[in-house]
Amino acid sequence: MSLTPLFIGAFESRAELFGLPDEGCFRLFNASGDGLDGLTVDLYGEYLLAQMYFDETCARAREIIRAMEPAIARLPRSPLALLVKDRRKLNDGDGFALRRTSETVWGDAPPPQYRVRHAGTTVLVDLLHGQHTGLFLDMREIRGKLRPFYGGAGRFLNLFSYTGVFSVHALLNGALSAVNVDLSAAVLERARRNYRANGLECDDRDFVRGDSFEWLRRFGKKDRLFDMVIFDPPTFSRNRRRSFSVKRDYRAALEAIRSCAPGGMALTTINAESVTEREYRSFHPAGWEPIFYSNESSDFVYKIRPYLKAGLWRIPG
Repeated sequence: MSLTPLFIGAFESRAELFGLPDEGCFRLFNASGDGLDGLTVDLYGEYLLAQMYFDETCARAREIIRAMEPAIARLPRSPLALLVKDRRKLNDGDGFALRRTSETVWGDAPPPQYRVRHAGTTVLVDLLHGQHTGLFLDMREIRGKLRPFYGGAGRFLNLFSYTGVFSVHALLNGALSAVNVDLSAAVLERARRNYRANGLECDDRDFVRGDSFEWLRRFGKKDRLFDMVIFDPPTFSRNRRRSFSVKRDYRAALEAIRSCAPGGMALTTINAESVTEREYRSFHPAGWEPIFYSNESSDFVYKIRPYLKAGLWRIPG
């Protein structure tokens, strides 16, 4: 059975996304939700990035690429190149490592710091190296829902900030200041680059390298208060000092957020299909008022249930 109809149907179902103003990045094919588990295809500006997650998918790579070509030819805009990344996990004897280099199937490879437009912001992405590109496309619609609330978020705290896209979006839409906290110096440098790409001033005091939970406690002890907090943690993480599990530690983290954002707002997320919406809501302290609830963007079509649970909450003063 030819896979081409799957790709044509998936790509054509996203045709209206090509007409979105000030938006150049979205998902064109989402694994089992579009009929082929282990494969995603994303558009980043003028480039297509296909990612393969399973042995079975990689074994069929040539077949899949051939089947995709007729669908690519029917896109509203012709991409400059098709990149393929092997995202299978490999046991390296010390946990798991990831293959992190994209192969250029045809066309010319993009520069390592490729500028794209996303939710009205400029983001520098790397489509060639690393596990992630520097931009999580599943948050596109959530960023749009947040835009009206930034005007009341003068002081913005971005925990697990990664490349700072939430902060850039907030600062361009009404927030007065933003603090970015992440363990990785490399991603904080990428956040600075995203600031500069959008004409935003960089103050090194706004880029904090460290454990987000430790800094929450520090902010609370110093009575440093914020108007909006972004809490988008990994489902499970471990560093030299602690490990974090959503089901075990999420409630305590929200209590810490309440201490440094009384009367403010918090966007909280859980990226795990195994956690239900009911569980996600139950993690929030009594008195927190839900403003909106959302899942991954609609281009991330799912087969059974969404994996992303996200909500903006009003924290009691």
